Amino acid sequence: MILKITDLNVFHGPIHAIKKVNLHVKEGEIVAIIGANGAGKTTLLNTIAGLKKKTDGEILYQGEPLPEKSHEVLKKGIALCPEGRRVFGNLTVYENLIMGGYLMKYKKDFEKEVEAVYHLFPRLHERRNQIASTLSGGEQQMLAIGRALMSKPRLFLLDEPSLGLAPLLVQEIFNKFIEINQMGVSILIVEQNAKHALMLSSRAYVLQTGNVIKEGPSKNLLNDPQIQEAYLGKRLKDRQNQ
Repeated sequence: MILKITDLNVFHGPIHAIKKVNLHVKEGEIVAIIGANGAGKTTLLNTIAGLKKKTDGEILYQGEPLPEKSHEVLKKGIALCPEGRRVFGNLTVYENLIMGGYLMKYKKDFEKEVEAVYHLFPRLHERRNQIASTLSGGEQQMLAIGRALMSKPRLFLLDEPSLGLAPLLVQEIFNKFIEINQMGVSILIVEQNAKHALMLSSRAYVLQTGNVIKEGPSKNLLNDPQIQEAYLGKRLKDRQNQ
């Protein structure tokens, strides 16, 4: 078990954003968290990443309590690709990758990881000297993913990676997540595009107003009438006419 969360509670001031959430990710798994806006998905990822302080509950990483400071979480092998990309717009592609690899001690290790990112996303190599703010939305998302991978994570947290992207590009990037997973990286993905998330993952959790209301194998949730109606845009009468 690479990640185990038990009875996690998180507050935003008086707002109880995460309510006794239990969740786990096994080594080598891709696990999805789906839910509507305001369900608490981003808060949950930010808490794991050390960007948000938990109120109580337990977060274990490889069987040990996870530090609550973000730089210590990163050192442990957990990287977050945040919602909205958040690339350094005034820096080049290469300089953004440098920022992602700041924990590395040796230049040869850094250059090796840069080449691995360029191999995964050839477009970043083509634009390595280009200012990040001039990239397309899809290229910025590739850069945000590549920058997070520079820390060589064992657990990769992805927050809404399909946001604002064209459907063809979404499929291309989701295919890259499969490649990343095949490299031995476990993935926990928060995604509003429920269909893509459930097709990518082996297991999933459904979050609603801070509560896990459903969990199980992704293929089962894809065929769940309640999930289809709430998150996949499939109406009850459409299913009855099939």
